Amino acid sequence: MSKSQVEVLGVYRLPVTKELFRKQFETLYEHPMSKQQRAEAQRRCWEQLSSIVLVEVTVRNRDDRFDVSHFTQPQEGVPEANWQVAWAEAYLTPDGEALLVERGSDPPKSGDLRVAFFMHFWQPEKPLRTSYGDVTCPIVQEMPERLARLVPYEPVD
Repeated sequence: MSKSQVEVLGVYRLPVTKELFRKQFETLYEHPMSKQQRAEAQRRCWEQLSSIVLVEVTVRNRDDRFDVSHFTQPQEGVPEANWQVAWAEAYLTPDGEALLVERGSDPPKSGDLRVAFFMHFWQPEKPLRTSYGDVTCPIVQEMPERLARLVPYEPVD
């Protein structure tokens, strides 16, 4: 059997619209605040949203070690248990033009995969750690329309 391999097809910045910012802010900060507290909360919310990327990868010759929750980036000075990990993953068709399974579903049991997932606080100079080792990533680009449509970002708390 061939060696398992991850290839990063692209890293895409999240397009932050006024509507997305509003929804994320309301999700995180529902409580009353002073003007100064509100300004600080808006700054933090903007930092969070502008740090998010969608990563699209292919996984070839996948084996039992594969787990998308293993995909992370090392963060110096932060315990590994607190590193940002892949989340809200979407398993795509081989050409990346449609969802392979409904979002939130388990991946298909076998075969190669194409998967897209979000990561907060992306560090472009760091590798992506995967189930099969570290992978160098391309530079961050604008998100293609097909991924914005297939893998929409949902505000989180």
